[in-house]
Amino acid sequence: MFNITQKFTRPFCYYLTKQNEDRAVVTNLFTNFYKRYSNTISLNKNLLISGTVGFIVSLVVAYVSAKYSTDDFANSAITVISGFFFAKIVFVVLFHFDNRKKYTKRFTGQINFPVLKQIVKKMLFADSIFEIISNVTRFFILLQLLRIEYPPIPAATIASLIASSFAYLAINLVVRRIHVFSSKKKMFS
Repeated sequence: MFNITQKFTRPFCYYLTKQNEDRAVVTNLFTNFYKRYSNTISLNKNLLISGTVGFIVSLVVAYVSAKYSTDDFANSAITVISGFFFAKIVFVVLFHFDNRKKYTKRFTGQINFPVLKQIVKKMLFADSIFEIISNVTRFFILLQLLRIEYPPIPAATIASLIASSFAYLAINLVVRRIHVFSSKKKMFS
């Protein structure tokens, strides 16, 4: 960069301009990346927030159910079901807030039902794959950990992290494949 002992071959403002250009290039890269993948970023944000809520609820339920029951199967089922319901409620609300412009007519504010129907069908398909992978994996991992006498809170944490990793990978691949946020490919008519 600029060295004070160097002979001044270029004016100092050149070096400042060069730094600003480099920053502009990096900013431009991030801006273009965000514009291109904003829907996927938004979806993952909603999944992470709703997953975190479901995870916290699962931890509380795992603790309470292990305290009052010794049936590992019932504890696993109650933990997974409670986390599922809370996560779904939060996800639906967040998804609606982020995507309502896509299925609302701009000038009238009325719902564009064909677009909404297409988005809902695709998201139900993608979300069902996500939930099957997440809940089934989490249930069996949690059940096995509880059977080997693992404490309920760490067991629920480990099961949720492993299951979520597989489920997030799956939903991102499915959403990309069926083009949930664009009309490139209509999966359902």
